[in-house]
Amino acid sequence: MKKKIKDNETENTVHNIEESSEIGEKELREKRLKRRKRQRFWDRVAGFIIVTGLVVGCACLTLEYIIVKGPSPALRDMFISTMDETRRFKFIPQIFLTADELKEIRAVEEMDKDISTDTSLINVHAQDENSGGEDGRDDYGLVDEDGDGVIFVDIKGNGFVGYMLVILDPTRVFVGMPDSYGGVGLRLDEYVDKYDALGGINAGGFRDDGGGGLGGIPEGIAIIDGVVYNADAGPANGFAGFDKDGVLHVGFYSYDDCVACNIVNGVSFGPILISNGEPTPSEYLSTGVNPRTAIAQRADGAVLMLVIDGRQVHSIGAKYQDVIDVLLDYGAVNACNMDGGSSTVMYYEDRYVNSCSAENGQPRPLPDAFLFR
Repeated sequence: MKKKIKDNETENTVHNIEESSEIGEKELREKRLKRRKRQRFWDRVAGFIIVTGLVVGCACLTLEYIIVKGPSPALRDMFISTMDETRRFKFIPQIFLTADELKEIRAVEEMDKDISTDTSLINVHAQDENSGGEDGRDDYGLVDEDGDGVIFVDIKGNGFVGYMLVILDPTRVFVGMPDSYGGVGLRLDEYVDKYDALGGINAGGFRDDGGGGLGGIPEGIAIIDGVVYNADAGPANGFAGFDKDGVLHVGFYSYDDCVACNIVNGVSFGPILISNGEPTPSEYLSTGVNPRTAIAQRADGAVLMLVIDGRQVHSIGAKYQDVIDVLLDYGAVNACNMDGGSSTVMYYEDRYVNSCSAENGQPRPLPDAFLFR
């Protein structure tokens, strides 16, 4: 009897082992099947992405070929100028055009370097003499509603949107620099915090020899609170700086010019957009469409800080001529273009006003900034 019980137990054990083995194999097959299904799914996703990328790439190349080889020289020139003003996509026009062709297309007439600012056209006390109309509007249709001396204006143009700050007292405007010259630049909000400023815009360009975009070394002459940096640098594409009386000078200034004009805050960049009330002729300007930053001054001394969004769904960007037109509409007598593209930023009332066009959407380090107290 005991032997029979043991035999039954042995048979049950063997049966249980066989069942467990069958269950294990079944689970293993199911796991393998699920794994294969997942693999096939991701293979399809990868294939779709690759095919889509190839289709989009081919479409982009076809579109570029039509633009650069098509019947519209104006569209071609605008496309090439737009690419040239970027740091990452300058190579694109080289795909279908030779170096000689690009050189001819890119050529613009050279501006007269002998530009000097007529300071008699600027009267920084004109606002004291003219309190505006009955509704409080000044000669340019603007109202300082809260009386803080700063007016914020929304700008809308053909294919672009922008933002402008009008600082009525030009002596409130100055240039900020990073903690250490030649190191890493600061974001615009960091400049505002460092100087306890109310706001500002990006200013000049920076040397980027290693391609890291650290923004610590200004390109060209920079003057911060009367101290001159890169004094040996030439006039580059232009210069914009305020003298001790708050008058904005624009031109191709050397170190000696800056000293002679008593410049206390200024940076190098360009091109010059308006000089002594006269807009720069279009033949001296490229036709690219990009994010833009500019600084200008009205006849009554008020400073105009302008940024225009670009490379965005809501705003593709602006040409230099667009910037000139906006500034003239608001009374600019002198104006200079500042660094644009992904450097274009405006900070006011504890926030970034515009949409940064950087790949990650984050403001980049800047070598300097125009700020106001």
